[in-house]
Amino acid sequence: MKHVALSAVLLVLAVGGCRTGEALRHYGEGYLAHDKGNLDVAMAEFEKAIKLDDRLAVAHAARGDVLRQQGNFDGAIDPYKAAIELAPYEFSYHYRLGRVYQALDRDKEAAQVYEKAVDLNPDFAPAWINMGVVYFRLGDFVKARDDCERAVELAPTHGYAWSNLGAVYDAIGDSYRAITAYQKSIALDPKQGPVHLNLGTAYLRQGRLDQAVEEFKLAAGLDPDSPLIRKRLAYAYAKQKKYGAAIEQFQTALAKDPRDWEGRNSLAAIYMIYYLRHPDIDRLRHQALEEWHQSLQVNPEQPEVREQLVQWAKPLPPASAPAGDADPKPAATKAPAESESLLNGPAKAPEASKPPATDKPEAP
Repeated sequence: MKHVALSAVLLVLAVGGCRTGEALRHYGEGYLAHDKGNLDVAMAEFEKAIKLDDRLAVAHAARGDVLRQQGNFDGAIDPYKAAIELAPYEFSYHYRLGRVYQALDRDKEAAQVYEKAVDLNPDFAPAWINMGVVYFRLGDFVKARDDCERAVELAPTHGYAWSNLGAVYDAIGDSYRAITAYQKSIALDPKQGPVHLNLGTAYLRQGRLDQAVEEFKLAAGLDPDSPLIRKRLAYAYAKQKKYGAAIEQFQTALAKDPRDWEGRNSLAAIYMIYYLRHPDIDRLRHQALEEWHQSLQVNPEQPEVREQLVQWAKPLPPASAPAGDADPKPAATKAPAESESLLNGPAKAPEASKPPATDKPEAP
């Protein structure tokens, strides 16, 4: 955004007087301090500039930038609005206001100002990317798709643009296009854990289990502390009937999130499936019962789980072992099921607003 700020300074220089000149000097000092990361110094200089000339739009916007970087999103709103009132045709001010609205989950307001930003500058890709995210969060997947498709047209080498488009395709049930978009995103930036997770989930939906497992492993390598990734990997292993590996992944996930009662129910179901195949290993039944008990401690309102505890209070006789490769399921028990939404949503990214790309990506 530096070129925008410099252009604004030149414009004001062309029309300003003495006080404006002094105000611009303070703005310039603040600009340099801001560029070096000295936010307190920058803020002091921007405020001096505004005191000398309160019609200096660029100083109001810069003050909003500092507040946004400090995490004071509510405080950044009025400075951006002041900049917009003074310079209503500067698209970047609308965009920056949109980012603070987005950070505050005020998505309808964010969408409105992003729309204004792209009206003023139809080729500004970050606004299209973020606009796609807010419409996604608002549940308007058709508009989100259109915005994300426009974003990749404008920024075909932007990894976040492709990953967001993949998430939208996933949401509307177009898993094949979603996979293509995720693959393009990963090709541009392989170190995106959430995108590997989403790609693995899309493969899981299609029954491409080996590919799903590979993507989940890559995601876990990039984000080893994520219980969600471990659960998805567990689901994939369970579908492959690799119950030991599934149990290990569920245990890892629950160690990171002990209050995940749905995860405990799924782990209990796997123990029971394993037990029904090997009724001589009674500890599997006991482990399932323990997981159900712990699930009820977190969420007591589960009558079906209480039924399971009654049903499996006693072991089966050894003759009850199923023949062949059958995959029995305890009555009324959900076998490893994807009980939470499989779609992880748009990959998160930069700065304050945290979904897709902006000028200075900070962290997904």
